[in-house]
Amino acid sequence: MKYFELIKRLGKLGLQRKIVHYEDIGKAYTKVSDYYENYFLKIMHVHNDKVLEKLVENSDEDVESILDLACGTGYNSEQLARKYKNAYFHLVDISRGMLSKAREKQIAHAIYYEQDMLSFLHTQPDGRFDMVVCCWAIKYQNPHKIIKEVHRILKPGGTFGVIVNTKETLPEIRKVYPKLLIKQPKAIKEIMLALPNPKNKHIFGKWFRSVGFEEIKVVQGRQIFQFNDMRKLVRWVTHTGALAGFDCMIDLKDESIQHQLAIELKKEKIKQITHSFVWGVFRK
Repeated sequence: MKYFELIKRLGKLGLQRKIVHYEDIGKAYTKVSDYYENYFLKIMHVHNDKVLEKLVENSDEDVESILDLACGTGYNSEQLARKYKNAYFHLVDISRGMLSKAREKQIAHAIYYEQDMLSFLHTQPDGRFDMVVCCWAIKYQNPHKIIKEVHRILKPGGTFGVIVNTKETLPEIRKVYPKLLIKQPKAIKEIMLALPNPKNKHIFGKWFRSVGFEEIKVVQGRQIFQFNDMRKLVRWVTHTGALAGFDCMIDLKDESIQHQLAIELKKEKIKQITHSFVWGVFRK
């Protein structure tokens, strides 16, 4: 019976065109901006670092202009600023909360833009930037359009570093999330469409090569988060941005929803979360 209620609810929302958009995802990240570094980057920063190290390794010493797309809390720019002390940093994020956290880092020569990635890119002239970095966010808008635009605004020889989840990421959550929706159909507010994550590193690399980028390095990996406390597992799921967009479909901050999520996770004996991803560095 609950399954039919879910279908009916989704059909109604579809007819009303209540779909989660990137603006909603930006607001979702604002809600977790106070926790993002401690819950997510505290572990995942090591993978960001690999992207940044390979970017620096394959870029000139005299980098002048760096674009940090979907900059989040500004971690990437903060790290790069230690190497490129005279470079100008352009930090773009649609999340006001995330951008506020980035500003708190007081990065030298930094300019901040509260804007989505494609809107910003469309306003930029050809060959403006020496380096572009985009971590964990290229999936939130059309990645092919973003890559094409980045190729245009990079200087000849400029570099582009990206890390993003693959389609197989968060299998544990994908196992219980539909059950959560079935149990709570009336709580669904909008429909979250599947994100265009790449299937694997081969598909990922092809995205960039198809518009003229030279592939420097592409790596596929995963990070497993272990939890002995169900409360900590639920808090991680609901406070990291890992389900950004899907937490707009149903309010994961609601205590009754979190309680049901804990029940479903316990039923499946889930005590870990698997983050699967791919990263790469490319040259124009």
